[in-house]
This record gives sequence, structure tokens and C-alpha cells, in this order.
Amino acid sequence: MNRSFTIILLALIASYASAQKTNVSKTTDRLEAVTMLNYRDGAEYIKDMTETFRYEGFLEGKRWHTDYYEPQLPSFLNEKARKIRRKVEDEYYDKRSEMLDLYPEHDYLVMIRSSVDGPVALTYDKQDTALVLLKCYDMMPQLDKSQVKKIKMKVDVALYDSIQRLHLLATYTAVPMDPTPSNKLIDVVRRPDAPLQVMPSSLNFDTMNFHFVWGHYTGDLYARSHTCLSPTAKKLIETFYDICSCVTHQDREGLRKLKPTVSKLLSQYRKLLLPDVIVDEWTDEKFRF
Repeated sequence: MNRSFTIILLALIASYASAQKTNVSKTTDRLEAVTMLNYRDGAEYIKDMTETFRYEGFLEGKRWHTDYYEPQLPSFLNEKARKIRRKVEDEYYDKRSEMLDLYPEHDYLVMIRSSVDGPVALTYDKQDTALVLLKCYDMMPQLDKSQVKKIKMKVDVALYDSIQRLHLLATYTAVPMDPTPSNKLIDVVRRPDAPLQVMPSSLNFDTMNFHFVWGHYTGDLYARSHTCLSPTAKKLIETFYDICSCVTHQDREGLRKLKPTVSKLLSQYRKLLLPDVIVDEWTDEKFRF
């Protein structure tokens, strides 16, 4: 009886130790799919950061892109009133077209938060097939209160598409999870006399978070890095960090050297798409790399 009990006890201990080891070492290629509703000091800081970068810091840009100024006119009118309504609407849409050209909107963002410097974001300019780096020096950006610096780098169409599709796949293949240990940044005290850099000086997985936003008419898809990243997932966020760095320094040769890595990651993340996931309403035939 004692011998049987001892064997069972040893088996349970071994099983527990194995489970603990598995949980600690569990890694995944996928990012974590989460909500933007994260609060700090009463503010939705991820949503605020996203909106600040999306509209390059301009509240006026958000208003024009979200029909804030659209005239509210009655629908049942006599002929004279209908003519007035058409005139008001025409004037509004002419003005809106002008304002949309003045204030851009960025639906696709890869944002990097550091515990040392203000965040940066990578986005795209489809008119110029350019990569765009946005920088905010405020640790907690707020629309219409934080200034955003912009750096553009025109690239060839093939590379532009590849980077954007890798961004899309990283977001669409993310899944809800509870990564352990905690996903919070380790705070680093910044020297007051240290220069304000555009990019954090070095990639450190303990002091940076990566946030992937893919705008969609049904609502933004949002994914982020976590503490259970596989080597492939670490390579993914490291690659986006390197892309941001290349845009910052206008390093075309460095960007060219990243092409094989981007292609390899595209192949890997394409395999992670679940069979029932529709990617921006593209058919599978169209979505071939």
C-alpha cells in the first residue's frame, strides 16, 4: 500500500513539474489578439495612441474623416428646399474632399512603445508607395495635444506590398491568449540629459511592446507582442523594428537586405491563417504571394 502510494505521489510530482516546464517554455508564432480598452490614469492609452498616429495628431483630421461636419438636413422637403439641400451637400462634399487631402488617415499601423522614449508607428502612403514613420515624443500620446513627426521613404511596389501583407497576416493570425508571465513593460528611468531619439537605441524585448492595428470597416483588428513569442515571432517584430529604423535613417541598402526575411516570414504567417478566416474579403485565389 505504501509502495503504491509512493509511486502515485512521484508520478503526480513528475507530472506537475513537466506541466510547469511546459507552461514556462510554451511559445507561439502568433501575436496576441486583444481589445484596445486598456486604461491607465483614466485614459484609454492604446486607443489614444492609435488615434494620435492615425490622424497624425490632428483632431480636425478625425472630424473630417468621421463625418463630424456632415450637415444634418431634413429629407422631406418641397422642391425649393431640395435645391437648397443639394447646394449645401455639394458644398460640404467639395470641402470634405479638400480636407481629406489636407489631413491624412492611416488605417494600418505598427506601433512600438518603449519604456524609455515616446512611441513610433510605421504606416503607409499608397499614393507614393512610401513607408511612413510617425514619431511622438509624448509617452502617452493624445490627439490634438501631442505633436507627430513624419518621415517618408519611397520604396518599390513589390517591397511595399510585401511589408504591408506581412503586417496584415501578423494581425489576422493573432489569437486571444493569456501569456505568462505578465505582458507589462519593465520601466526604465530615463536620464534627463539624454537626447530624444526617433528610434529606441536598441531592440529589447523586456522594455518594448509592439502593437499591430489593421483598420477595417467593421472595426479595427488589434494584436500585440507578448512574453511567449517563438523565435519566428521575435523575428517578426525584430524585422518591423528594423524596417522602422531603415525608414528613420533612409537606409535603402538596409531595407534591401531585409527582403529575404520578409519573404520567409510571409510564407510562415500565410500558413497560420485559419481555414475560416476571410482576409479583407479577398478570395484565396487572389491572396497568393
